[in-house]
Amino acid sequence: MDYFDNLEEEIKIDENSRGKKQTISFALIVLVSAIIGGIISSFLIPYLFGLNPIKFYSGEYNRVIYAGGKVSPEYIKKIQESDPVVLISKKVQSSVVNIRTEATMSDFFHQGQNVTGEGSGVIFTTDGYIITNNHVVQNAKNIWVTIASGEDIKGELVGKDNETDIAIIKIPRINLPVAEIGSVKDLQVGELAVAIGSPFGFQHTVTTGVISALHRNVSAETEEGLVKSYTDLIQTDAAINPGNSGGALTNSIGQVIGINTLIYSLSGGSQGIGFAIPIDVAKDVAEQLITEGKASHPYVGISGQTVDRDVAKQYNLPVEEGAMIGQVFEDSPADKAGFKKGDVIISFNNTRIKTMEDLIAEIRKKKVGDKVKLTYKRAGAKREVEIVLEEKPAPITK
Repeated sequence: MDYFDNLEEEIKIDENSRGKKQTISFALIVLVSAIIGGIISSFLIPYLFGLNPIKFYSGEYNRVIYAGGKVSPEYIKKIQESDPVVLISKKVQSSVVNIRTEATMSDFFHQGQNVTGEGSGVIFTTDGYIITNNHVVQNAKNIWVTIASGEDIKGELVGKDNETDIAIIKIPRINLPVAEIGSVKDLQVGELAVAIGSPFGFQHTVTTGVISALHRNVSAETEEGLVKSYTDLIQTDAAINPGNSGGALTNSIGQVIGINTLIYSLSGGSQGIGFAIPIDVAKDVAEQLITEGKASHPYVGISGQTVDRDVAKQYNLPVEEGAMIGQVFEDSPADKAGFKKGDVIISFNNTRIKTMEDLIAEIRKKKVGDKVKLTYKRAGAKREVEIVLEEKPAPITK
């Protein structure tokens, strides 16, 4: 009996010994695995960020980045290769100029007083033609252009177009860096947008945002106190301030897709709502101004206002949206077609017209000589007429 008791005791001791050995072995396997995993991770993580693990842990990158207390060329190159805004700035800034103007005030309170203004411009051709806004240079008697080198050059006004707020100035220089011109045809809301200009005179300022909206129609009061309609604009939240006018709005690859022109603001500063003229429009007008000295625009020959519920109630109109005619200009296409004061245009070539700005935008998409169909309401009756768009007459100046 004692023999079997001793045998059981030995078996138990042997099992306990085996269990301890297995536990120790498992712990050793876990420890070795953790060490190996740590080593692999230590080398893998820097590699995933494009860094050499040996150089990273030896401190070589720190020496490269902060060599001599300055950011190294190697680090700058890495940033430029990875940050689109840096690439855009490098590509476009030299093509954006600062514009300073001098004008003579001639109102009751400022007879003969000189006033200065500032804006921006985009180099359009290598031989010195520059796109800017009409409102930047329209009353200027002297224009100076500051190019990327810092040189101040006297500029000459070539032509201006109040309809689109585009103007062309010329400086006597050649081999200038020309901005790459893009297009708004494939532009999407939400895309990166970069504005470059001289807000408040701070040259080559870069601000970023997105394309907030397309095809915006905006009415704004001019310096003369008149209401001007801007149509088919690009809206962006990239900060645009006074002085940005005439500067570049670019896409994510540094192509100019708009000429900054307008902000919506209660304070006079940027509030995240800025507008740019589509470059397709600006380019077309710029080419006309360079070759002809003026731009041609299609013309119907009416003025009026937007119809809404309140206007419809006030004038007892049969519709609550559209463009109501307030005046028909003599011998215009509208006059020849028989339009009268009080008619409400509701469709242009089968495109629904909700506002007067909608009508203006549709007209501006056409060319002089195009035949278009207008649908309108008169005294509750729906009518249609075809007219041929004529060239808008030049404004009469005193």
